Amino acid sequence: MPGGMLKVLVADDQPEIREFFEASILAQGHLPVLAKNGREAVEIAHRLQPDVVFLDIQLPVLDGFGVLEELQRISYEGDVVMMTASPEIETITAAFQKGAAAFLEKPLDMIAIKAILNEVLQQKSDPLRGITTDK
Repeated sequence: MPGGMLKVLVADDQPEIREFFEASILAQGHLPVLAKNGREAVEIAHRLQPDVVFLDIQLPVLDGFGVLEELQRISYEGDVVMMTASPEIETITAAFQKGAAAFLEKPLDMIAIKAILNEVLQQKSDPLRGITTDK
């Protein structure tokens, strides 16, 4: 995979969200990989080791927090960005406590997604750098 290209896993049960991400990620020159439920997301992450995972909290089969725990169990080393349409402070706090690198509120903001992808790309070239959600 070329140095400037990221493997990006998007796990969301809504087809329109997956399609939005797929088009956005491709437009930025990265490789999108899509999952429609939590179990599928874990299997793909284990097999492909994406650079970043955009993970909806409310997923069928295995919810986002369950996926996050499974990713830790399989020693996934990329960043996880949690997403939800109902961002209560308890949910956001729990996401960060369980290891999420960032949190996005739906409806999604293309500028924030692009900024996160750029941060992950920078982090690949400078491993001491962490991702932020500043626009």
